[in-house]
Amino acid sequence: MIIMYTRTKKVRKLLKPLHKSVRRLLPLVASYFLLFLLVTASASAQNLYSRSDFNYQSYKPNATIGFYTGQTCSAIDIDHVVSLKDAYDTGGASWSLSKKQSFANDKASHVPSCASINRSKGASVPSEFLRKSNDGKGLEYEIVTFCKYVDIYHSVKLKYGLSFDGNNRDTFKSCDITI
Repeated sequence: MIIMYTRTKKVRKLLKPLHKSVRRLLPLVASYFLLFLLVTASASAQNLYSRSDFNYQSYKPNATIGFYTGQTCSAIDIDHVVSLKDAYDTGGASWSLSKKQSFANDKASHVPSCASINRSKGASVPSEFLRKSNDGKGLEYEIVTFCKYVDIYHSVKLKYGLSFDGNNRDTFKSCDITI
């Protein structure tokens, strides 16, 4: 016990000058750490998708036939061919609120859709949407205008300078479109 106390006392004596230096650096280190946390939190907050940032102004479609199925719908929605989430993930995250609003309300990228189909499609890219339409895991439907949908999707992506990340090239190729 005495030996341990002596060693501890010697260590304390050796560390005492260093301890004063560390005490002087501690506020500086703490300041840098807080700045790091603030920058990290800010960057993380910028990477969060929020549909409300797009300020979509909903409107009633003047159609009863769904674009994707060509069938009469009991309830009809306006569908963003390129979903707001897809746009956000492939380049729209850096857009101003004004550009997000312009994109969301661009009627050239809207189609009337049966509400159930629109909900099934969600934020899917074309290959996922096609898979969902006949995967046996729920709502089954035939997309009768698939290549027309892919063409509009492609045009909107090009118009707004969005990437095709997450898309399957073969899906576009099957509709004679190159990405």
